[in-house]
Amino acid sequence: MDSGGGRRRTVTFVEFSPSGGLFQFSAQLAGGVAAGGDAVDFITGPDPELGPTHPGVRMRPVLPTWHPADEKPIGRLAKKARRVLRAGQRALAWLVVLALLRRSRPDVVVWSTWRFSMDALGAVAARRLLPRSTIVLVAHEPVPRVRADTTKERHGRVLDPALERAWHSVDAVFVLGEEARAKVHERWQVACPVVVIPHGDEAALRGDAPVPPCARTGPVVLFFGAWTAYKGIDLLFDAVPAVRHKVPDARIVVAGSVLGVDEAALTARARALGVDARPGYVATAEVPRLFGEARVVVTPYRRATQSGVVHLAYTFARPVVATAVGDIPAAVRDGETGLLVPPDDPDALAAALVDLLTDADRAQSMGDAGAAWLEAEASWTAVARRVRETVDRVRGAR
Repeated sequence: MDSGGGRRRTVTFVEFSPSGGLFQFSAQLAGGVAAGGDAVDFITGPDPELGPTHPGVRMRPVLPTWHPADEKPIGRLAKKARRVLRAGQRALAWLVVLALLRRSRPDVVVWSTWRFSMDALGAVAARRLLPRSTIVLVAHEPVPRVRADTTKERHGRVLDPALERAWHSVDAVFVLGEEARAKVHERWQVACPVVVIPHGDEAALRGDAPVPPCARTGPVVLFFGAWTAYKGIDLLFDAVPAVRHKVPDARIVVAGSVLGVDEAALTARARALGVDARPGYVATAEVPRLFGEARVVVTPYRRATQSGVVHLAYTFARPVVATAVGDIPAAVRDGETGLLVPPDDPDALAAALVDLLTDADRAQSMGDAGAAWLEAEASWTAVARRVRETVDRVRGAR
């Protein structure tokens, strides 16, 4: 970010979780910002799953937080005890963050999505500590969601007013699509700039091994990511018989952590359908093999702001079959980088999957087009440039 006077700016990213999609996004954006010449601190939890993606990023795993992969089946009482423990860890993590920010007083602070009341209150406290800093938010979710049913918005007597103050404490908001931008204005009515940025690629997850062309794979469909209520795994399961009727040797793989859905019921249905279900957080080292074996990636979501899975598929030159919800159509270009189908329509979903499973050359062409689009329009260089230009404009106005 241009300092206007030749001084190298200091930028601090705060990401409480040291793994998962939000962490991966922030870590790669931090690398893009550092590549632009800034000194970047990245504050996160223990044993981050990705190291710095640029030498200009200083990774600081100092927060007493935890990994999403730690969600192991436990009893009700143990779950309550763990919830209390983690609330304490989160509060302590905020104290650490505020102390570090007060000491370093960075030029720019980059928040990720806020989930809890203490996140909102912590953001407001940071604003008071850093009146001269430019503070921005990357809003992956414009509104908080109920963990047990992510199709629903989350509200609370403390949460709502705290979030209202937090949203009005930032100098700029970045979102991943026009629908998300409209939602921010509708819900929070902020006066600061709300800027759409590309998602960026997932090159940090690609690994060093060559990626096999999808035209040389078997007829494999991959669903990747968290099993949550809005992701439409049941819709995919509804489509499986029609897919197998046309492509008897089709293999459907469903891999990801389980959040707020009935894991036993889903895995039982998967077994009955012959679906290869792999519940549990997928380590970054396993990602290249999963995508390298797939011919097509499917995102049968019921709602979405944007999808890192779509960009991950393009990183591996895989086409995507997606439902036309939220800002997904801005990334999945129908007939070019993948196929779009209506939400909650298993017949249309099955037909689109069959189309690409039975035409390896078309699948390859779409996967290559997705990779080319990602490089040309949605690289981390492009994302960081948009962020840098917005911050420069805000700081100039101030």
